[in-house]
Amino acid sequence: MTKEERHSVPKIFIEILDNGTLPQRASEQAAGYDLAAAAPCRIMPGMTGLVPTGLKIALPLGYEAQIRPRSGLSLRTSVRIPNSPGTIDADYRDEIKVIIYNSFHFTDLPELILQKPELVEYLQNKCRKVNFSNFLTATSGLNIGSGLIGEREIWLEEDGLPFGTIRIEAGDRIAQMIIARSYAATFEICDNVSKLGSDRGGGFGSTGNN
Repeated sequence: MTKEERHSVPKIFIEILDNGTLPQRASEQAAGYDLAAAAPCRIMPGMTGLVPTGLKIALPLGYEAQIRPRSGLSLRTSVRIPNSPGTIDADYRDEIKVIIYNSFHFTDLPELILQKPELVEYLQNKCRKVNFSNFLTATSGLNIGSGLIGEREIWLEEDGLPFGTIRIEAGDRIAQMIIARSYAATFEICDNVSKLGSDRGGGFGSTGNN
């Protein structure tokens, strides 16, 4: 890579669809561009959703866009991006969508109450307890008996969704996008790669636990 290439700013063409928001950096020296949801999305505990951004981009050859979590969102909520970093290739022209996993599970509630005792008042005053099998029957249309999943009870919030559901609204910042160089490589078959360069021997903790 030449000196000029190292300091050049790539031009990225962008198409903004309905409710799309132009990616923006939170500060002048931030590496990531925040991505916002273009539509509401509800992701119940333990489930995975695909959230549209209302954006299409055309990257220049030799670049990729990496989709990564926002640290504050990961710290405060159960939002997880399971394929992080997701990769947008230079020849991808469809809408950017973010895979979001809700890492909260109904069995996590006791531990969550230990961390946030104020949840007890919220559950008692704003939620109602229902039988999980009855909830599944009502929402899926299938007759799911308690014999299949036991007599577990869950809390429903005022909108009828289980406590712990991730509620994403249009305009919410859900991820960040990093623009990075990518390289085309050539592969040459050899008999023993350990003879090339240095070989530290092993991996996955082979050098120690600390």
